[in-house]
Amino acid sequence: MLGAASQDGGTSPWFGTWALRAQDAGDRPETLIYSDAGAGGVRMESVEARSVIVTHFDGEPAVDSGPNSSGSVLAIIATSPTSYAWTFWKAGKPFVQGLNTLADDRQSFTEVSWLADKPESRVTLIYEPR
Repeated sequence: MLGAASQDGGTSPWFGTWALRAQDAGDRPETLIYSDAGAGGVRMESVEARSVIVTHFDGEPAVDSGPNSSGSVLAIIATSPTSYAWTFWKAGKPFVQGLNTLADDRQSFTEVSWLADKPESRVTLIYEPR
């Protein structure tokens, strides 16, 4: 499925630096860097949040090891070769959930997310390669 290597043996289409579109970011930019963590893992870094999480897209919770970590946890599970569902925990409780889907042309991905206690209030954001 989804991981450090693509099904054709190349690198994951997720690898690289992604930036939240200016019209979605407003005054809160977000830059994400996805890279190979070895052993099928993916290192996910949120530059502005100073967050670093290594995951295997298997649904297992992974603790944020970044310098600003407050014990936050992220669990990600592949839903297809180009999408994954995720849950972010704060203080031991689900806080935000979402689904990220890579565009067919690989030039953006869409995040649809919601507060765990308000699934009816969804937000759609678009990230582009930087």
